[in-house]
Amino acid sequence: MSIEKAIRNPAQSEKSFEHDYDDGMMFFHSHNIWEAMSKLEKFYECKIYGVLELEDVVENLRYWNAFDKESGEEYYLCEIEEVSKQLWLDAMESAYDNIHGDFDGYNDYMEYIYDYVVANLKAEANE
Repeated sequence: MSIEKAIRNPAQSEKSFEHDYDDGMMFFHSHNIWEAMSKLEKFYECKIYGVLELEDVVENLRYWNAFDKESGEEYYLCEIEEVSKQLWLDAMESAYDNIHGDFDGYNDYMEYIYDYVVANLKAEANE
């Protein structure tokens, strides 16, 4: 009976092979995104330089005109908590798919996502 050796992941370069282990908790439910990314960076010897995370996006856009009553009736659409999770996810996906080439980074994503959500909220209101 032959025992096959485990194939080393090329992303681990010269690290010794380590099996994943069950610590009794599901990894992504027991670690926040920053801990998970840190572990991914270490394991794959890389740097993750961009993240669109739902909670951060919502918090960053919380006081933009469409969600801030103080901005006046002509701009205000609704409380940010009233925007569906799916609309945020669709906006993030669309931003990722459509922002290419030269951009200023995170702020371009925030502007795109904001414009996408506002356009969809206005379209829903006109239906």
